[in-house]
Amino acid sequence: MVGCVNFVTPLPLADMGGMSDDDAAMASPSKRRLAAGPALRAALSKLLKEAELAIGRFSEDPPAQAHFIRTRMKRLQSLCRLLPKARTWRENFLPALRDLKDLFAPTRDATIVQTLGEKYAPGQSIKFSSVPPPDLRRAGGLIQTARGVLGSYPDWRMIGWEDIADRAAGTYRAARSAWKKAARTNAPDAAFHDCRRRIKRLLYQCEYLGGRTSLSRMIRRADQAGEVFGEMQDVCMAEEWLQKKRIKIPADLPRSKTRLRGEALVRAEKLLEQKPRDFRRKLV
Repeated sequence: MVGCVNFVTPLPLADMGGMSDDDAAMASPSKRRLAAGPALRAALSKLLKEAELAIGRFSEDPPAQAHFIRTRMKRLQSLCRLLPKARTWRENFLPALRDLKDLFAPTRDATIVQTLGEKYAPGQSIKFSSVPPPDLRRAGGLIQTARGVLGSYPDWRMIGWEDIADRAAGTYRAARSAWKKAARTNAPDAAFHDCRRRIKRLLYQCEYLGGRTSLSRMIRRADQAGEVFGEMQDVCMAEEWLQKKRIKIPADLPRSKTRLRGEALVRAEKLLEQKPRDFRRKLV
């Protein structure tokens, strides 16, 4: 169909997470030989360039490229929060990233819903053979906007590794608080979703600051916890879709949701069991 994004084979949900080789490269210990600010700027610039290239290749594999672009935006959102005393700058930088992430959400969501629909309501799911394509010209413009804001930050050389470590410790503290809220009796799905976002943010920042043995277990546990929280988020999406289409929810869906809630909390506890000050000591 002209003007639509076609889906031939839905992506396996397991392929929509995890750290790729180029992500792991961001954690190279050689980065510490650079000044903290220029190193962080280079990492942000690299993520923007990767997203720009994926936009140019979007038609080759829309679901995969949409996921790749959205992941780059999430990493950018996470890493830009490592800049100290930069609230005003972030308020200018983040909107373009959010708009880019949202631009490719329909492509990614259609793939997930199709896969989950076939799992929980075989034969009843709407066939997502096509969705409206994202505005790639607008996407390119948003990349340029973000690049311009990135270049406008005046104090890159004033940033030290201690400053970045302090910001990462704040991320850990926020993730710990979100986990405790999700662990409350009858916590809403929104609490788990917020915990997942916080854990993914922590994962991306730890990967960036990695290259140390002390962080390797933290990175592994954050990745594993994020995967389980992501599975639960997908089940919630399937539940919402079934309710919207007035399709009877199969018994195994709430069972899966309960199981994933429990596993997510266990993994989050293992990840976030240490005090924030102990986490901070691992960073520099």
